[in-house]
Amino acid sequence: MKNIVIPEDDLQRLERRFGPDVRRMGPWNSDGVFGYLSVSMGSVEVAAETVCQPGLPEAVSRLKESREPVAAFVDLMNAFGSELVVHIRAAYSESSVTLPSRHPPASSKLAVARQSAA
Repeated sequence: MKNIVIPEDDLQRLERRFGPDVRRMGPWNSDGVFGYLSVSMGSVEVAAETVCQPGLPEAVSRLKESREPVAAFVDLMNAFGSELVVHIRAAYSESSVTLPSRHPPASSKLAVARQSAA
């Protein structure tokens, strides 16, 4: 699934306008020099379905086809406001809860350790 990479500078501008929820719309990534938020297009689409604002589905379609996704995303946020931020954050939170864990549960580790010791 496609992600929109929002650099720190753009993220700070969005945060000043819409508050700290913008930092919870996706995972934060950094290589120590360059930091960015990665917003899933799937979360944006889910949010657009739940917000139910006229023109939003068309704006999301334009975003998906944009050659400059960051600028298009910032325009989308400015046009549809904090309600969209809240719904993107909720869609991201929901998707991250339903993703399978890469690590086995602690009880499984304990069971393996017990079996190894026996």
